[in-house]
Amino acid sequence: MRTLEGVELTGIEQNILSIICNRDQEEPIAKAARELRGSANGAIHSLEWSNIDSLLQFREKIYIPQSPNLCRQIIVLFHDTQITGHPRYWKTLELVFQNYWWPQMSRYISQYISTCNLCLQRKPWQYSPVGELQLLSVLDAQWDTLSVNFMVKLPESSEHNTIITVMDSISKRVHFVSMLSQTCKAGAK
Repeated sequence: MRTLEGVELTGIEQNILSIICNRDQEEPIAKAARELRGSANGAIHSLEWSNIDSLLQFREKIYIPQSPNLCRQIIVLFHDTQITGHPRYWKTLELVFQNYWWPQMSRYISQYISTCNLCLQRKPWQYSPVGELQLLSVLDAQWDTLSVNFMVKLPESSEHNTIITVMDSISKRVHFVSMLSQTCKAGAK
């Protein structure tokens, strides 16, 4: 079994690494990283790239060339297996980022997880479960249940500035009673 810096690799990881090693390295990012490494000015960015075991690495993570199929295989390895158990976005990103890096990796993982059927079926509720529905009581007689509203601070008319509305809950019949607001205050005490 092949090892990378002393770490044993699974069969799937060996397959991924063999694809990366056998791939044409004339990809734009790999070519730019190789030129940056070879430049004489020793730019700060050149320290982020290295070439270990014939693998291009960015910040000690294996650089994955632009290949949707290869990226998908890596995400399947860290998201779809029974051991990982379909973790959410952040955990999957953390697991992949431990060993691999490619441009827009975060966006690709987000799109993959948002279309994962099993994750969509098992998505937890974001709110409390709804209780059972309760039947409303049926009223028997008119004027048994009333609702009362006060309209106050109206302009005075015939010494009245308040209207009380009394409505029957069954027939929806309404009575309006006009009065002076001081009478309402006195009756409330």
